[in-house]
Amino acid sequence: MQRTVFKTFSILLALAIFSLLMYSVSMISISDLSPRSHYGTAFAQDKGISKVIFKVKCYDEGKAALQGLKGIQKIETGFHYIHETDTVYYDSDVITLKEMETALKKAGTYLETITEKEGNR
Repeated sequence: MQRTVFKTFSILLALAIFSLLMYSVSMISISDLSPRSHYGTAFAQDKGISKVIFKVKCYDEGKAALQGLKGIQKIETGFHYIHETDTVYYDSDVITLKEMETALKKAGTYLETITEKEGNR
């Protein structure tokens, strides 16, 4: 009896710790902590190009689907909360968001387009 209570308590404690950890991780955007993220924003502003972040099932598949499309200048892979992302720097005069979303959907990896609070620059 005592052994069963101890096992149950241990399992509940482990689940509580895991839940707390997952909640803590969801409050941090790893891509925001990356120095590359700030470099990329400066890159976009200096070159006069636009920036968009796509939440994808697999960032490598997303990158492969977008590489080679006209107007794509640079693609960075990373994470937003617990999801994989592709941050794309592109020339909006050459390629549209819809065209990039279509390429990601065709590859079967598109989840959503993430809009930044300040907007895409």
